[in-house]
Amino acid sequence: MLHRLVPLLLLIIAIVYIALNFQSIKRTVAYKLHISGDTTTSCCNADVVAKSNGSFDEDAATAIFNNKIIDYPKTSLAYAQSQALAQSLNSDKVVLGTTNAEGEEKWIDVSLDEQKVRAWEGNKLIMEFPISSGLWSPTPKGEFRIWHKTRSQTMSGGSKEMGTYYNLPNVPNNMFFYKGYAIHGAYWHNNFGHPMSHGCVNAPLASAAQIFDWAGPVVPPGQNSAHSSAENPGTRVVVH
Repeated sequence: MLHRLVPLLLLIIAIVYIALNFQSIKRTVAYKLHISGDTTTSCCNADVVAKSNGSFDEDAATAIFNNKIIDYPKTSLAYAQSQALAQSLNSDKVVLGTTNAEGEEKWIDVSLDEQKVRAWEGNKLIMEFPISSGLWSPTPKGEFRIWHKTRSQTMSGGSKEMGTYYNLPNVPNNMFFYKGYAIHGAYWHNNFGHPMSHGCVNAPLASAAQIFDWAGPVVPPGQNSAHSSAENPGTRVVVH
């Protein structure tokens, strides 16, 4: 008698699994078939970014990723930014722009195949870490320069219908290299090494903070943003 119930039990389990994971399955199938319906192509609007001063949003209390409210480390993010500001005010290091002390060019290599970022000074590797590039929208390939940096940035977009909606306050250490596409820290997932984003380059928090301080344009002491200029150029970024 029991062996006759096994197929029914397996069917019930399958139905329950599909019901509990409906949005995730729907997203995966839509992505494979290129019919996601999610029209978001970068984390931010470039015009909004250009006007952003990178200040921390104290009023933000909730973070949403893939339609779900997630753990939002507001206190630790605020502390990290305050520490960075204090360090910038007390720093006596020379502003080096896009070269190091030996005059070697700083540049950032983004490998989409490897899902890694490598920061170089000439031929010397300075840092390397895993990233998550575009899943729902591709990360643009080419050679760029960082044109704007912000210590904090609100990012929102995605599709509620497809379960890809996100509203993420105080995203840390943003380096915009092409329109609204940036290399930035990500606190909403820890799946680095695999594509996860709408085109931006997600990085572990500590790695994003380190490369943010290393790359140009240099953020002036006591400020939270910097726009590239002839006097304060942005670091070259190669995405391939």
